[in-house]
Amino acid sequence: MTKSLESQGIRADTLKARIKADMVWTSLVRGRYKEKLQVGERDVADKVKAEGGDEAQQAESFEYRMQPVVLLVPRGSAQASIESRHKEAETLRARVQSCDEANTYFKSMANAAIRDPVIKTSADIPPVLRKVLDDTPIGHLTPPEVTKQGIEMVVLCGRKPTTIDTPKKKEVREKMYAEKYEATSKSYLQEIRKAAMIEYR
Repeated sequence: MTKSLESQGIRADTLKARIKADMVWTSLVRGRYKEKLQVGERDVADKVKAEGGDEAQQAESFEYRMQPVVLLVPRGSAQASIESRHKEAETLRARVQSCDEANTYFKSMANAAIRDPVIKTSADIPPVLRKVLDDTPIGHLTPPEVTKQGIEMVVLCGRKPTTIDTPKKKEVREKMYAEKYEATSKSYLQEIRKAAMIEYR
């Protein structure tokens, strides 16, 4: 990357300084104007309604209670080892019928782990994963996936409808926050520039 930048006449240190400045500036604006940047849920609801509503998404929005599970596979393991653990995961998928069973199996298994429960709404989860979770019966495991840690799955402990948050609401909320941040950032920068003093030596 450094060579690529240098070929365009840009020093790597200059880019690093810019990135650092952007990060510091963002933290400064958010810290100084935290309350001003907050987006009210009523404002979000009004904006969603003005854009045509999200009735369809509300009907399809859920709160998921899950526990991530991993069958550990050391890095650099042979493909045969990975395939073996993958088959083991498929066997467990057919066997596990509840979260309690999942905890019993994975807490007693060697080279396996089950993490603490997490709760996410449809708005927090990418569409592909939402589809997987919606197709998974309660108490069962999602299809195994090969990751850096090994073979990972999720046991779905609960799924209930919710209107608290939807993908549309999240999209609108993030857009409104970005607009507020941009306006506040520009205003603050102008304020600083007006108050700045340049000393010539």
